Parts: sequence; C-alpha cells; structure tokens
Amino acid sequence: MQSFKEENQRKTVLLLVLFPVSLILILWIILSLFFTDWTVDRFAEWWNMTLCYVPLILLGLGIWGIVSFVLQKDIMFWLSGAKPITRKDNPEVYNIVENLCISRWLPMPKIAIMNESWMNAFATWWRQKDSWIAFTSWLLKNLDKSEIEAVAGHELTHLINKDSLLMYVAYIFVWVASLAWQYLLRVPLYESSSSYDEDSKWINGWFIFWIALLGLWYLFYPLIRLAISRKREYMADLGSVELTRDNQSMISALRKISSNSYVSKANDSISSFFIAEPKKWGINKVKQWMRHYATNGKETKTSIRDSHPSIADRIARLKEY
Repeated sequence: MQSFKEENQRKTVLLLVLFPVSLILILWIILSLFFTDWTVDRFAEWWNMTLCYVPLILLGLGIWGIVSFVLQKDIMFWLSGAKPITRKDNPEVYNIVENLCISRWLPMPKIAIMNESWMNAFATWWRQKDSWIAFTSWLLKNLDKSEIEAVAGHELTHLINKDSLLMYVAYIFVWVASLAWQYLLRVPLYESSSSYDEDSKWINGWFIFWIALLGLWYLFYPLIRLAISRKREYMADLGSVELTRDNQSMISALRKISSNSYVSKANDSISSFFIAEPKKWGINKVKQWMRHYATNGKETKTSIRDSHPSIADRIARLKEY
C-alpha cells in the first residue's frame, strides 16, 4: 500500500510538472524554427506591446481565481443540488463520519445531502475544518453501514490529500492556456493585416503557435487533468481501506454505485469531484449499453478520457490491499 501511494504521488507530481514544461517547450521549438534573427526585432516589438496588457490580464486572473476559489463549495452545491443537514437530520451518517475523523484526529467536516434517486458522493474545500462531504439520499438508503463508512473514508481521504485544491490548480492551467490561445487569435491576426503581411514566416510561426496552444487547451491539458483525477481516485480508495481496514466494503459499495451513478444535473467541470463518474442520461446511457453489448457484458478498462478509473480497475486494485 505504501509503495503504491509513493508511486501515485510521483506520477501526480510529474503530471503537474507537464503543464508548464509542455508550454515552455512548444514556445521554444516554435521560436527556434520560425523566429530567426531577422524577425527577433518584430517579436520583441510584439512582446513589449503584450506586456502592456499583462497587468490587466493578471488582475482579471486574480479576481476570477479568488472568486471561484472562495465560492467553490457554493458552485458545487448549486451544480449538484446538495443541501446542508444537521446531526438531528441524520445522526447515523454523522456518527459514521465522526468515528472515522476521531480515528485520525481530524476535524469533523460538515455533511450535505443531495435528494436524488442515484448513488454518488463528493467532498469539497481544501481546509478541513471548513470542508464538506455530500451524499445522495439514494446512496444512504441502499448501502449498508460498512459500505457507507467506506464511501465516507474515500471522501475523507480526498480532504486529507487536499485533492479539491489540486484539481483547482490543474483547472487553472487549462484556463490559462485557453486565455493565451484566445489572445493569440486576436492580436497577431490584427498585426499581420498591417505591417507584417509581407513576412510569411512570421505569420506562419504565429499560426503554428496558435494551433499548438489550441491543442494544449482542447486536448493535451484536459487529458492531463483527467489523468490526475484518476490517480487521486486510486489514492482515495487506498485511503478508505487504510481508515476502515476493510477493502471488501469499498468493493461492494463501488459495484452498487456503478449501477446508478447518473446525475440529473451532471456537469463536466465537477465530474472529477464525485466518487464515480456522474455521467448524464441520454447519449451516455446509450454509449454504456453499446459498450456493454460490444464487450459481451464484461467490465471495461479505463479510458484516457474518463475522469475516474473504471470500476473494474478500481476493484482490481482494491483486491491487492
């Protein structure tokens, strides 16, 4: 368990490092290929002009980052329909979570319920004393006490590891790449229509850079963010086993949840926070049926475009603990 935890942490750090390194590497390659000595002056001229906008860009980034960070819990509650409850409303789930916290000398998180006929759960916020764990009412109704304890241990591990903060940082990288791509879409094209029309190499360089940023924002960075999310799910499963000393309850809970994890208000931006991927009804349900019949009912492996590892892969890992 410890060796897997250390390996998982190393891979998560590597994936985080890939965000800025990939951007710097692409910039360096394109500058080397397209911006030779005779275009350096023009690049410097554009760069100086760009720096004039940097204070405004940083101010906008700062305001957006602070607001979205502070309102993270409210955004999650709004998108999921979660409602806070007190100990009087559901003393059993409070006692389950509280016992797990006592075993690790942790502050007691607040509890919320999503009144939905599907099974899922999530945890949010980075500071444990202000953190929240939310369960759906259907999950609490259909899972036994040991399975609810396993789910609570999973979500509590997310809070211990500050995974919501980690995923927030990963999302910031994706958003910054999007901002840079949109900026390059406007400024270079405007400049090329005036004094830079004759320099096709300059224009080609900016076009390639724009395409590269589009690939980073639309494909590469989201895949890295999803990979980080999958790694943290494995870690949370491991943490649940450490807290409860019971891998079978986590296995049975995942099997039950996987049969009904669909979320009526599912949103891609919050899917990584749930214990199982909260796919929407409709086309995703059709895809699930097609995959089921294509594999003769066998459990499928994890896809690189999934925010969570497949239940089959998670159970296989859990059996090793």
